[in-house]
Amino acid sequence: MSKVIHMNLRVDPTQYIPQIRDIPGYDYIHLVRQPKYMVNLSLLNEKVHYYSEIFSPKEYVKKNNASLIHAHHGQLGLLLLPFKEETRLPLVTSFRGRDATLANQPIGYLDGMKLLFEQGERFFPVCQYLAQQINMWGCPPEKIRVLYGGVDLDLFPYRAPHLNDTQNIISIGRLVEKKGHHILMQAFKKIKTKFPKATLTIIGGGELEGYIKSLATQLNLGTSFRLLNNVPKSQIPELMAKADLFCAPSLTASNGDVEGIPNTIKEAMATGIPVLATNHAGIPEIITHNREGILVRENDVNHLAQALEYMLLDRQSWLKFSLAARQKVEQNFDQNNQLLLQANYYDELLGGSR
Repeated sequence: MSKVIHMNLRVDPTQYIPQIRDIPGYDYIHLVRQPKYMVNLSLLNEKVHYYSEIFSPKEYVKKNNASLIHAHHGQLGLLLLPFKEETRLPLVTSFRGRDATLANQPIGYLDGMKLLFEQGERFFPVCQYLAQQINMWGCPPEKIRVLYGGVDLDLFPYRAPHLNDTQNIISIGRLVEKKGHHILMQAFKKIKTKFPKATLTIIGGGELEGYIKSLATQLNLGTSFRLLNNVPKSQIPELMAKADLFCAPSLTASNGDVEGIPNTIKEAMATGIPVLATNHAGIPEIITHNREGILVRENDVNHLAQALEYMLLDRQSWLKFSLAARQKVEQNFDQNNQLLLQANYYDELLGGSR
């Protein structure tokens, strides 16, 4: 069985662990830059190694019988170029967001990416939008293979949308600007008078936690608003199942940071919650407006408020959206199929077949 050396930004359950540890027909080494990036110790095992402790890449590869390197972020592909050069292993690099847009990057990043595009064997952007971005910055199209992140459909079983009179809106994501939570809160405020029973729950933690709490006070959202942080990923399906609407108000941040396709959208669609999202980055690749959900302009409070009102008033359309969304996820974002596709991309490089 071939063995792949993987490196991602940090080791926690949100960091696409299946794309590292569950590839059919491939064993793995989970390479971590330093111990401080080992965020969740429950994921520590004998296959986790520290890059900072490797003194001879060539001997390390020989000892571990590795066949391929997979960097799960653009900057990590750049970091691993010397490792690739010494070991002569093929290098695959995933692109997941800002690393493909060159926004708010250090001086010399573009030159580094051009070197990576020249020397790396394959590039796996997580959506067509990011594929176009890296191609525009110089990545040869023949080296690009789009690899959508998948959803474990067993963890997110389908259930029909609620057709009772609850109006519980949920949004999940790190508390950073590109998630657009502040836009959602302002839009929610605009509809609150018309829908006094409506609630908004935001699940996530991050650098903007203080701002989000302050904004909730400023908007006088009171008990209709909840911010839940430090929620284990294992609890997300249960929280989703209690919601009526899922909203992903993603936007391009002031520093240029963007999404690929948020996994939470895929999970919500799999669960059957009607989804309202923005026409941002890769999101239109999973949601066609008025088919699998509703799309609105990003960073537009009034447009989002109108869409929330429309969805809450037109509950009869929810089942149509819900069924189409589940079908879309099953067809294009099933984790088992995406992991098999990843294995096939590895085979293509290494001369194998399945």
